Amino acid sequence: MTITIEGLSHTFTTPTGRVPALRDVSLQIRQAEFVAILGPSGCGKSTLLRLLANLLRPMAGHIALDGLTPAQAAATKRIGWMAQHPALLPWYTVRDNIALAQRINPQPQRAVPAVDDLLALVGLSDFASAYPFTLSGGMQQRAGLARTLALGADVWLMDEPFAALDELTRESLTLELLRLWQTFRPTVLWVTHHIQETVRLADRVVVMSRRPGHVHTEKAIGLPRPRDDTAPDFQPLVRELRVALAAQS
Repeated sequence: MTITIEGLSHTFTTPTGRVPALRDVSLQIRQAEFVAILGPSGCGKSTLLRLLANLLRPMAGHIALDGLTPAQAAATKRIGWMAQHPALLPWYTVRDNIALAQRINPQPQRAVPAVDDLLALVGLSDFASAYPFTLSGGMQQRAGLARTLALGADVWLMDEPFAALDELTRESLTLELLRLWQTFRPTVLWVTHHIQETVRLADRVVVMSRRPGHVHTEKAIGLPRPRDDTAPDFQPLVRELRVALAAQS
């Protein structure tokens, strides 16, 4: 699914006044492209994802997902969402949490993965009958990832899904995510504060300005996968993005 964003602006109204979040954001995202979004806190990264997911309505500008509005794409379940907290239902097992996504959002028009296959894909087959509170944070996010996969969505919107995890678990899950992306080939927008992660994962990195956020820098990451953090051509990209991000902080 291709994504076209043109002249997108959004302002929030608060008890203390109007707060501009985004100003004149324009982006073209290709089908199956993995795009990472960096920017200082409060620059509108999460707002951008919520506008794409039809959780907010833009005050100005235009969004099209393969020619569909966000409302149309969301209604046909072509958008998958994964946030920092997986929000699993505590009274359901892992299997039931994933199955629920398919039960309340049936997809007769396209094939979706079987629940047990999804559990195997994310390494949770042995924990299918466990309840979320018995799982580590990393395992809960694996379950959340399986739930994102459950509808066979064409677009994955991912709002810092691994930010609360320790470094080793986070690295393991980002590699798992990369494998799943290469298998299913959705279009991915990944919001993060982690510069190394963007270079490891993304086809392209978009650096947002400070609030009100707009596109400050776009950087294509042309390194072959899998990418090695210690490779001589990896760290110069990290430094370049760090400089771009520091200029907006």
